[in-house]
Amino acid sequence: MTTVARLFSRTLLRPGPSLLLLGTAILASNWVWYGSGIFLGQPVGLALTIAGLLGFGYAAYSLVRGRHQLRAFSIFIVAAVLLPALTLIALRSTTGMPLLMHDGAYQTEEAIKLVVAGHDPYGVDYSQTSMRLWHWYVNQPLDSSLFHYVYSPLTFLLGVPFFVIARLLAIPFDFRIVLILAALAAGGGLLRLPWPWDLRYVALAALFLDPFFYFPQGRNDILFLAPLTLGVLAWARGKPRLAALGFGVAFAFKPFALFFLPCVAIALWPRSGPVLDRGRRLAILAAALLAPAALTMGPFLLWNAPVYWTDTVSFVAGTLPGAYRIQGYSLASLLLALHVIPSADARFPFGIVQAAVAVPVLAIGLRRIWRAPSLGAVLSVGTLALTLSLLAGRFVNDNYLADLLYLAVLAGVARQASAATIAPSRPMPAAA
Repeated sequence: MTTVARLFSRTLLRPGPSLLLLGTAILASNWVWYGSGIFLGQPVGLALTIAGLLGFGYAAYSLVRGRHQLRAFSIFIVAAVLLPALTLIALRSTTGMPLLMHDGAYQTEEAIKLVVAGHDPYGVDYSQTSMRLWHWYVNQPLDSSLFHYVYSPLTFLLGVPFFVIARLLAIPFDFRIVLILAALAAGGGLLRLPWPWDLRYVALAALFLDPFFYFPQGRNDILFLAPLTLGVLAWARGKPRLAALGFGVAFAFKPFALFFLPCVAIALWPRSGPVLDRGRRLAILAAALLAPAALTMGPFLLWNAPVYWTDTVSFVAGTLPGAYRIQGYSLASLLLALHVIPSADARFPFGIVQAAVAVPVLAIGLRRIWRAPSLGAVLSVGTLALTLSLLAGRFVNDNYLADLLYLAVLAGVARQASAATIAPSRPMPAAA
């Protein structure tokens, strides 16, 4: 075991160090954003700070006593994550100000309005919507993001029924309500895993206490992590078809899940039984993995394929003028700092570099999964391939690092879970 792996195992895969590290991180972040009173005022900021500290104290006390650890930890998550989110939503509903709301969440609300009105959300000049008045863009040059919607269709399609209901009830709509519901589903999935409490504990910590998720502000990572987590739950409970569907829905939300699809396919590949039966099971597996993306992306590709491709692929890949600027923690930022790339707007074939580093690792990993299929192997190989692809790409936002950390912790706890609950060498009988 390498030094990094040993350090990772002794900190983020153990309840005490995980609570101390991530718990203090989220409390410090909350103080900067809310407790200082800069955005929400001193009384509200102080109340959120006290609530977080009390939640942390209760979680630590329960951990030391060895009783009600998950219950106390869930209360801490509510105090440190859910309360700030609800406070920001309440502030917006009373003042109309989307203060500290992520621009992606705000733009998704505009996309929902467009699709409800019968318009294609892709290829739209969002500077002609209220997006131009959003506080990050006021008194600034027009940002290239205002001309592209980069998220998959399921992101705004999921919000449509909530928007329609809110409009019928004449109440304010905030997309973060959808994200909160997705988070509750993910948290419930982790709590229901048939694994020891300490493994569920650290997974919850990695998902909810990492400040880089910026959950109260509306980053939408939870939309793909929630179905992926529910897919893990289904696998752990011996329901591989539902597990495959969970990973398929995750891919429909965000292309990050792409690297897990071949891993799941190889792990659940039918290897026994009559040829026709194996063919039937393989067809069901393929449909579970690919149908969610096909059904949600297909109509928009048919509607206007060029603008859909431009918004979701070309803009982020940097293959067109005015592309997404190089930023964050990727290879591109290093090359920019070394002046190998002349400017943050420059084009560079990062896609080729990403394929060169991720595909060989994925191929080796798939061979390992074929020999010994297991949930831990699926999560480990998929996470490693995704990590290499992102780090070799054009940009890596801080919430991407949070995604990778959670997936790494999930892979770690899956490997540590008992063979009786995961049954790593027998995924196929349950699929029959």
